[in-house]
Amino acid sequence: MIHDKVMDTIECLKTRRSVRRFKDEKIKSEDLRTILECGLLAPSGSNEQPWEFFIVQDKEKLERLSKVCTHGKFIKNGSCCIIVTGDDSKSTHVVEDCSAATENVLLAAHDLGYGGCWIAGWNRGYETDVMNITGIKDKNKDLKMVSLIALGVPDVDLTTMKKRSFEDAVHFV
Repeated sequence: MIHDKVMDTIECLKTRRSVRRFKDEKIKSEDLRTILECGLLAPSGSNEQPWEFFIVQDKEKLERLSKVCTHGKFIKNGSCCIIVTGDDSKSTHVVEDCSAATENVLLAAHDLGYGGCWIAGWNRGYETDVMNITGIKDKNKDLKMVSLIALGVPDVDLTTMKKRSFEDAVHFV
């Protein structure tokens, strides 16, 4: 943990923002394990837990991923990239389940003082490139890429980022 205080759940939800600028610092291995364990705790349809996480920390691979992922040029500057995949043979809810796991990872990272950004992966056209760069397809042919998460130590002030207002986005019908 890079700060002394663990935030409460509501504070974590209200203050998390996408981070695309990172300091040239590593995520502590025990923090990365905690972040990944939180991803594993996500809810899933029928408790099928179809996710598999692949962690890329090699700078050359991060650079290559940043070149092939649309809207993911900043991946190369993170401490790591987590590729969230789901096994189609284990679940009919792969997108939903892996999206829940992705959000858990982002919230846990924020709680520990790190920043992250969700990069869409489902049906984006670069899945084959990502799978080839990382060798994921060699592990299991039923895996489908759902998302990528760039993670690192934020190099941005999170308090200046804006979100839509309650009144603009919530409608009682």
